[in-house]
Amino acid sequence: MALVLVSVASAQDGAAIFKQNCTACHKIGARLVGPDLTGVTGKQSDEWLRKFIRSSQGMVKSGDKDAVAIWEEFNKTTMPDFPFSDADLTALLGYLGSINKQPAAGATAAATAPEPPMVFTAADVEQGRFLFQHRTSGGGPSCVTCHHVNDPGVIPGGLLAKDLTHVGGRIGDQGIAGILGAPPFPAMAAAFNGRAALTDKEVHQLTAFLMHADSNADVQEAGSKRTMLLWGLGGLMAILLVVSLVWNRRLRRSVKHDINARQLRTI
Repeated sequence: MALVLVSVASAQDGAAIFKQNCTACHKIGARLVGPDLTGVTGKQSDEWLRKFIRSSQGMVKSGDKDAVAIWEEFNKTTMPDFPFSDADLTALLGYLGSINKQPAAGATAAATAPEPPMVFTAADVEQGRFLFQHRTSGGGPSCVTCHHVNDPGVIPGGLLAKDLTHVGGRIGDQGIAGILGAPPFPAMAAAFNGRAALTDKEVHQLTAFLMHADSNADVQEAGSKRTMLLWGLGGLMAILLVVSLVWNRRLRRSVKHDINARQLRTI
């Protein structure tokens, strides 16, 4: 009986660890920022999972083929390191093992179907742009402190963290909302903790802005390239004009030509 109680307690602890640390990027029964974790304890060994959770990038850099395959499949999105204790990992893997079974044949498609795209209004995008550059309602720091987004009306951002211009294309709206709602990255989690946590409305608005920035980025980049091309052509024409003027005013004869001509006439 004691063993059963310990097992149940471990699974409960594992569920709490999963909810607090993993749900921003992972779901059970659907892909999100990272892979669907249904059956993961049956696909990889306990040792491999422990190493991957603690340092996925360490395994990628070591050349582990499964780690590299996951990293590349999910647009090289870096999973943060989780320095869990052995006991925490045992609880987490125990929880994942308790939901290890694949959905039964004939289960409703709705259970595993991808969630529909989020719906945003122009007002959501505008307010999200404002939130990105200013403190949130809970007093959390502005996103632009650490991140940059290439979008009209947005000031140049910090370089402490990833450029988010194309984050929408990398992880989608559900992925953005998941990370904003439950930040898995230590610095971000500390900045938006407790009273400073983003509200559901702020998460929605920031997601709207970042999705808009991604969809608008190609247009902006094309415009920037055209502008650079026009400036380059204009600069080239200015240089050619200056060269032409200088060439036309060049010295066409020797500086002693007139003197030599007078001497020749006296001979």
